[in-house]
Amino acid sequence: MEPIEIIRVCKIFKEFPEEFKEELAKASTVISYKANDIIFEMDDDAHSLAILMKGRVDIMTTKRTQLIPFHTIYPGEAFALSSMITGKFHSSAKAVDDSQICAIPVDKMEKVLERDYRLAYMFMKQIAILVSTRLLKMHYHMDIAGSGYM
Repeated sequence: MEPIEIIRVCKIFKEFPEEFKEELAKASTVISYKANDIIFEMDDDAHSLAILMKGRVDIMTTKRTQLIPFHTIYPGEAFALSSMITGKFHSSAKAVDDSQICAIPVDKMEKVLERDYRLAYMFMKQIAILVSTRLLKMHYHMDIAGSGYM
C-alpha cells in the first residue's frame, strides 16, 4: 500500500481535496516496525502524525511502572495525535504485530493547513473527536482497574 492510498481512507482526511492528500502523501515517510517494537514513548518529542498502514499498534499508559494498553490502532486509523497538539507524547505506542506506518511531518501538515482555514478547522475537529474518544476509553480502563491506578 502506498501513502496516498492510506491517506485517502483515513477518516481525519475525509474533507481534504485530492490535491492536498497528494501533497501530504509526497511529504510522508513509510516506517516499518517489528512486533513488540516501541514506536514512541511518553514524553518523547512528537514531530509526525501517523496512520497505520499494516499491522496493529497498542496505545499505552502507565500503571505504576508498567505500560498497559488502553486503545488498539488498526489499519487506516490515525495516531500520534499529540504531534498536532502539544509536540510531546502523552502516551506510548507499541507494535503488536509487524506494522507499517505512514508518518506525515507536522511542519509539512501545517503548511498545507495554513492555506485553507476551513479545512484546518475541520481537520482539528477530527483530531479533537479522536482525542476525546480515546480519553473516555482510558477513563473507562481506569475505572475497571480500580484504586491504585497510576
